[in-house]
Amino acid sequence: MTAAEARAMIVDARHETARSFNNPAVSERLQVPDGDVRLEELELDSLDLVEWGVEIEKRSGVVLDTADLASAGRLSDVVATLMAKQTADA
Repeated sequence: MTAAEARAMIVDARHETARSFNNPAVSERLQVPDGDVRLEELELDSLDLVEWGVEIEKRSGVVLDTADLASAGRLSDVVATLMAKQTADA
């Protein structure tokens, strides 16, 4: 999986797990292939992090636990963590 594919999958997983997310500016930046956002802009609570991690694992086969997601400051950090774990698992 390339970084671009990983980013798209992570964003799709966020959309899948979002119960209510109504921030058009952030949503627009998420649609740009290299757009980056601070995770706090995604309005994630602890349950969201767990659900997002599970969805990412289902789609990629790579485990990103809540601590991985909580420590990431930006979407690009989540992509980098996923790519590093994918490489380590290979």
